[in-house]
Amino acid sequence: MRPDLQDLVISEDYLTNLVGEKPERVRGFFLEKPKEPGDFLIKLGRGSFLWLKYKAVRRLVKEVDRYNTVIRAVHINDQLEEAGNPGVGLSNRERVLEALGVMKTDLVRALKTERILRENKQFITKNPQLFTTNLTTLTALHLSDQASEYGRVLDQALQVAVGVQEEMRKLQNQR
Repeated sequence: MRPDLQDLVISEDYLTNLVGEKPERVRGFFLEKPKEPGDFLIKLGRGSFLWLKYKAVRRLVKEVDRYNTVIRAVHINDQLEEAGNPGVGLSNRERVLEALGVMKTDLVRALKTERILRENKQFITKNPQLFTTNLTTLTALHLSDQASEYGRVLDQALQVAVGVQEEMRKLQNQR
């Protein structure tokens, strides 16, 4: 993987550091099948607790997974280009990497914010007046910024994915 692309990957270790838990624990309820009938009830209760506790962070972890998938698609495209297929190169690779960099910054910020809010939930619940005004303003700004940025990044990611698909079809047809 090229160094500029490698710097954009959100690794499992970095994600664990941001979330404060192992991502596997956040992603699923049952990491293993229940061995005894009583285990099912214990795992169901534990799974329900974890589902409620990590509801918001689970969505963010899924976004990180999608983000890393786009990076993988760019990497595959780079490999195809390096293998001697000059037509598969991204014409706007720098712009795609720039958009992915912005997306990484937003995801990291969102994960850090979610962790701070989750870890200070009791304080925030006891002192809502301290956060109401600022939170409303921040939410409005964030939603507007997120909508425009997400649309732009999604468009660029789709362009990359379509380009990779087209080149894969071309390579398959050459065989």
